[in-house]
Amino acid sequence: MPKWTDSQNNAINARGSNIIVSAAAGSGKTAVLVQRVINMITDKNNPVSIDKLLIVTFTNAAAAEMRARIAKSLNKIAAENPNNTLVLEQLSLLPGAKICTIDSFCINLVRENFFSLDISQDFDILDNSDDELLQRRVADEIVEEHYENSNDEFISLVELLSASKNDNALSDAIRSISHYIMAQPFPNDWLDSACELYNPAVSIEDSELKKYIFEEIKYNLSVAEELLDNSKSSLYESDELYEKYSHMLDDDTAILNRIKSALNDTWDDLKDALLNASFGRMPYKRNYTSDSKAVISANRDMFKSIITNDCASLMKTSAGVFAEDNKKLFPIVTLLCSIVKEFNSRLLGEKNEINKYSFSDIEHFAIDLLFAKAENGEVCVTDLAKEYQNNFYEILVDEYQDTNSAQDKLFETISNGKNRFMVGDVKQSIYRFRLAMPQIFNSKRDTYTLYNEISDSVKQKIFLDMNFRSRSDICSYCNYLFAQLMSKRVGEMDYDSAEYLNYGANYDKTSVPSAVIRICDCPEGENKDEYEAYQIAHLINEKIKNKEQVKDGDSYRNINYGDFAVLFRSAKNSIPIYSRIFEECNIPVAAGNKINLFENNEISILLSLIRVIDNPIQDVPLLATLMSVFYGYTPDDIANARLMRSAPNLYSSIVADKEHFAKFLDDLNAYRKAAATMSVESFIRYIIETASYISLISAMGNAEQRKLNIMRFLQIAKNFDSGSNVGLTAFVRYVDSIINSKLSVESADINHSGEQSVLLMSVHHSKGLEFPIVILAGSEKQYNTFDLSALTQLNSKWGIGLKVNNEELLCRYNSLQYTCIKSVNFYASMSENLRVLYVAVTRAKEQFITFATFKNGTYADHINKLSSKLYCNKIIPLSVKGINNDGDLILLCALLHKDGKILRDCCENDIKPLHNGFDFNLDIQVISGEIENTSDEQTDVKPNDELVEQIREKLAFKYERSELASFASKRTASTLDEKEQSYRFFATSKPAFLNESGMTAAEKGTAMHAFMQYCDYSNAKSDLESEIARLTDNGYIMPEQAKSLSRDKLKTLFESDFASRMFNADKIYREIKVSSYVPVNQIEDTQYTDSVLIQGIADCVFEENGELVLVDYKTDRVSSEEELLDLYKNQIAFYRKAVEKTLKKPVKEAVLYSFALNKICIYK
Repeated sequence: MPKWTDSQNNAINARGSNIIVSAAAGSGKTAVLVQRVINMITDKNNPVSIDKLLIVTFTNAAAAEMRARIAKSLNKIAAENPNNTLVLEQLSLLPGAKICTIDSFCINLVRENFFSLDISQDFDILDNSDDELLQRRVADEIVEEHYENSNDEFISLVELLSASKNDNALSDAIRSISHYIMAQPFPNDWLDSACELYNPAVSIEDSELKKYIFEEIKYNLSVAEELLDNSKSSLYESDELYEKYSHMLDDDTAILNRIKSALNDTWDDLKDALLNASFGRMPYKRNYTSDSKAVISANRDMFKSIITNDCASLMKTSAGVFAEDNKKLFPIVTLLCSIVKEFNSRLLGEKNEINKYSFSDIEHFAIDLLFAKAENGEVCVTDLAKEYQNNFYEILVDEYQDTNSAQDKLFETISNGKNRFMVGDVKQSIYRFRLAMPQIFNSKRDTYTLYNEISDSVKQKIFLDMNFRSRSDICSYCNYLFAQLMSKRVGEMDYDSAEYLNYGANYDKTSVPSAVIRICDCPEGENKDEYEAYQIAHLINEKIKNKEQVKDGDSYRNINYGDFAVLFRSAKNSIPIYSRIFEECNIPVAAGNKINLFENNEISILLSLIRVIDNPIQDVPLLATLMSVFYGYTPDDIANARLMRSAPNLYSSIVADKEHFAKFLDDLNAYRKAAATMSVESFIRYIIETASYISLISAMGNAEQRKLNIMRFLQIAKNFDSGSNVGLTAFVRYVDSIINSKLSVESADINHSGEQSVLLMSVHHSKGLEFPIVILAGSEKQYNTFDLSALTQLNSKWGIGLKVNNEELLCRYNSLQYTCIKSVNFYASMSENLRVLYVAVTRAKEQFITFATFKNGTYADHINKLSSKLYCNKIIPLSVKGINNDGDLILLCALLHKDGKILRDCCENDIKPLHNGFDFNLDIQVISGEIENTSDEQTDVKPNDELVEQIREKLAFKYERSELASFASKRTASTLDEKEQSYRFFATSKPAFLNESGMTAAEKGTAMHAFMQYCDYSNAKSDLESEIARLTDNGYIMPEQAKSLSRDKLKTLFESDFASRMFNADKIYREIKVSSYVPVNQIEDTQYTDSVLIQGIADCVFEENGELVLVDYKTDRVSSEEELLDLYKNQIAFYRKAVEKTLKKPVKEAVLYSFALNKICIYK
């Protein structure tokens, strides 16, 4: 049993209240969550069954881990006490326990209550690429329709959001807003509220915008005032320019006071005060230097910047212009929101047609099932929600900092008001791009009371602040950084003692520094990324060579490659470079590949071959295929073919040179024949197997990643096959549409656990992991601020920010709404950047090493400029706001560290070390000079004959039961009689276009089965046409199917004596899902008796006097009863056995009802 801290014990044992647990990195929150569950379900006095708990995790992997940990704990208890029936019962219930993601919970909820939503129960989840393509098509159609019926507002909207060459930005804006509002419980209400921000009836003086802007300026002025005070305190009467400096500072103070006074006046008064601020020149004297001059000069530059940039930039519009802008924008934003509503409605209709939905759709279906908003605005819960409130003893949610408003409302609705247990860490909320809303967690943390066992409060909080992962110096380094960087203004929380990482692990002392900064001075002509990659490779190899010790469990061992993780803020472009350089330096690499799937070599090569098979008259794909690993032709081979045989295209030249390109042409012919008869997925598998493609790409390096990418590509093909389009040509068009639309289809994820390789991955991908040594690479690279330059700014609190289109000057300028929302979003974005850095630092167990690379001696100038971000020798929120990369954040803090002299020597200003109680050593070095080859010398290695023989023996091994591999282990009941029927109707069915109804015989048979599946027997007997119409109107059968139904045959059935038996039966079961195991030798010609799982659906079973009658409907064209019975003898025998097993009653009679013969056929 672990030794729990007091806070952990509170989190494990607190009951009868909503609890929010703020769990710092490495604080053991998962272990606490598991132990809380174990304590509840094994409590001797008040045990809670595990099926009364809802445990929600962020990912499927986390859910699986949670279930495994609970199972492990229960098994341990059961092993110690085998007679503990309570534990054994919980183990039996564990597989069905609700331990899942929010998506899985919503999917199950919707499937169980589909009838209340008027959707089909067997819906599928829409693939991200398919969803994106569908959205683009629907958005484009709506825009096109509005063009046809355009009015002035629509033309204004197009001009506002579109570029000069096309109107793609309008379609993008519609889709972007639609996606964004799905994080709201009531999306349409949010849109209506967004329109109100532009209400012309609201003046600037009464707007919330003014309050926000004035608060921003008030804070900026407080910083400006502090700078003035610092300058005055730095000025001494003995200074030669004392009087001139004093006069200048008095003038600046007067300017500041006028602006501060205007904060109490109107908008235009403050605007005028800011714009009319005029600063005198700094006093000057030749060859004059003093301690005061440097301080006053630096402070004044910052003071002027605050007034003229930070404040004035927020006040560019006047009250009159604001009113005019709102008058112009209000109808435009109203139209935009109405189009978004139209888009959402149309899109959902399209999804209904294909019976596929996105996760956000499912989430809102769940919301519709649980609560709704009444006309008076009150949120009303449904009976189903009340049922859930009574069903769950507790709702436990992990990673709560990443929930959104819709999810938070959903959890609140199914709670009884005091049974939510929410765990998270707002400092690790890094999924803003997935619409996470950390402010929800923050709000609860700020308003809940500190936990007290005797308190009757139903809203309490617990802090887990002990870090059991990292060395003491890592904890101190983390606290040192974020105590200076993270604040309520920039960071969305104050990083104070309540948030500190408190050392709780047990490490031996070491001379190796835990906090390291390496500044790389890249020589002229060298590539920065390559130079840094070589330097990191050198550092890794040196550590391996020096046999540094790392802790592994309770002991220490030599460091190995698997102990290193190199993290990037943006991994897409960096990982390929670092992988290549590391491999050159003989460092094994495992790369978390996040580039687009279609940009991987193994996929582009395979796709080129597929394009050639579909249409060989394409020079580029054909050239790529011929020179690929498939065939390996050289440029000379292809050039000779073109020169010697003049032809309109490369393919014609290749065909003319059959002797040289025989292998390719033979394969092409075989592939094209196969493609015509196979599904796309099966065909691609056929290519992979016949060409040994997996073996080929494995030789290219990073084999596991490449194989998983191929599997990902096959999954895309499988999803395509399940749709309405068929054939290789359609698949090529489908893939092209994904690529041309620039959709992001991520490469496959790879599990690197246990590999002895240096791991390269993004910081986002590293969340939840830990490594002895973490290297932050490329830290000087700027943050991605693309969202802040978008034509529309979206914010969950404020709404939509639009620019204003000036038709006379042919330009756009920022509306006050756009300025305000962009400012809010900037703070949110910068706050997330800080949290991402926090995640990076807290992955490290023993060492955190930062690399920042600068070109040819520019690092010193860069650090000198960076020092200007220090306000009065300290870092303030305004400092952090002005920084755009991780490296500068770390270097700015390092300037104030006791070991930062090497950085302070680069600065003109006098910077004093900061003593804030965090005692740790910071190793800072500048690396320069040419790249050294860090790889070991290569030596010839003779083959190991003994090992070769062992490999030969293993490759020659043949499994004696290998024939079982050709038999499917899971089948449908219909396959039991396949052998008898496989060629029975070969080529006897007319094509659909030759049939009067436009349907084949098989399709007509499917229509009859669908009718019998969904119809109400009584209604069908009394009024067949009305029942057919009902099923058609409700979408159970298509109109074409309804027309094809044989009314006479259906009437004959419902008016028969057998139907009377059904109507008078004690009970009728329809569409019963059954399954049973059958020995394989009863199905296949084999001696083995291994079991095969058979699944099926029995059409109808009715009960008479405690015994069952099994009925299966058949539409086969047969000439006699015996013929039909013989066709389905195996299938009906299976159903008989399986139904008896399922319903636990004897089947006294098994019959087939033949629509062709209009009679029942009884099995004897």
